[in-house]
Amino acid sequence: MNSAVALVREADAIRTRIVGRYREVTPSSAREHARAAGALAGGTTGNLRHFHPYPIYFRAGSGPRMVDLDGTAYIDCFLCNGPLLLGHRHPAIERAIANHGSVGSLVVNPTFATDLAVALRDLLPFAERVRFLNSGTEAVMTAVRVARAFTGRSKVVKFFGHYHGQDDQFLVGLGPSREPLGAGVPSDAYASTVVVKYGDLPALEAVLATGDVAAVLLDPAMHSGGLWGSSPDYLRAVRDATRRHGTVLIFDEVITGFRLTAAGAQAYYGVTPDLATYAKALSAGEKLAAVVGRADILAGLDPDRPASARAVFQSGTGNDGTAPLAAGLAAVATYRELESAGEYERLFTRSARLASELRALFAQFGVPAHVNQLGPMLQLFLTEAPANFEACAAAPSGPVALFYTALIGEGVLLSLPTSNHIYLSFTHGDAEIDAVLAAARAALSQYDFATLVRAAAAS
Repeated sequence: MNSAVALVREADAIRTRIVGRYREVTPSSAREHARAAGALAGGTTGNLRHFHPYPIYFRAGSGPRMVDLDGTAYIDCFLCNGPLLLGHRHPAIERAIANHGSVGSLVVNPTFATDLAVALRDLLPFAERVRFLNSGTEAVMTAVRVARAFTGRSKVVKFFGHYHGQDDQFLVGLGPSREPLGAGVPSDAYASTVVVKYGDLPALEAVLATGDVAAVLLDPAMHSGGLWGSSPDYLRAVRDATRRHGTVLIFDEVITGFRLTAAGAQAYYGVTPDLATYAKALSAGEKLAAVVGRADILAGLDPDRPASARAVFQSGTGNDGTAPLAAGLAAVATYRELESAGEYERLFTRSARLASELRALFAQFGVPAHVNQLGPMLQLFLTEAPANFEACAAAPSGPVALFYTALIGEGVLLSLPTSNHIYLSFTHGDAEIDAVLAAARAALSQYDFATLVRAAAAS
């Protein structure tokens, strides 16, 4: 038997053991998937929630933990892909929703929409006007629409490795190529989307110099591309370039909003955009999003706009949802309280410790790894590839997916195997960090991940 065949067989045996343990601890999820697959497309409510041999299904959450259908409690570092920065069922959020329960699920123009808009304006000084929506996708669509109306231009710049929701025009350039993410995205849908390498200022300047770019759209965390973050100097240069070329700068803060600071990435990096979009942590798990920013740009949404402003249509039945707005009010107030109490610094310290000690564990067991960390967010790359977006995007994802699967067997949902998104909440204390590290050590002790990485690289 040659060494390549032996390596593959060894890796297959390790994979079988990891999956076997997963099956052992999640039998009720296997039965639920068999039932769900006959009714839900893929047996889940979203592609990232599905992984092999079957997804795990949960019945409840509290603080930093979730409980699955078998009654097993897990430390939850996925947090439903980020919204639960305050953890599951935070008392302030629960109280706010209950206090507004007598209003009904929907009323037209509820006054606490104004209350939340004022709270955001007070938190975000550039937020002269606010429009609420239901999702991050809708917020990005609306921000781009008003930018196009304001400038009279059609093109929008996005960056490789940046994700901006489900709209066809932005489901391109998620990796290092311009190819759309999946089928069903016609090429004419993204004909006006220009994709540029993040960090390449001359390339951006050349595109802006054409004079037909309405907006530059970016995620300051570069979260979807691997959590590579941003350079403050680069963001300042982008800010200067867009201003010189009359282009609207949009920060997509669906991920970074309220997470890097209470005021998000614009405060963390010290760079102010023209517009920003928020969702996820805005309402701590309820369905709410927002576009905020300059009054003159958002004037297109105002029926009483100045004659010089082009009319922009945006509406939505769920924009007046009382539970999300109530939750948003409580969440924003809580973030401000936590920041004043120094809790952001403590959360960042715990996150940095988790990242540092994970790196040390992987090194101890001879597993090549990059652990990216920005604020309370982490991502893992188990690869010998260089630590950059292009190299890690091309690296096999199998080993890290198996690592997350192995941790489920140890009582930790560090991330869904299909996601690679790790989040900590304010409810994750030192005890939870200790437990995650103990689970990681147990997994690395039981399974030879160095072999899995070598086999994946050779395949």
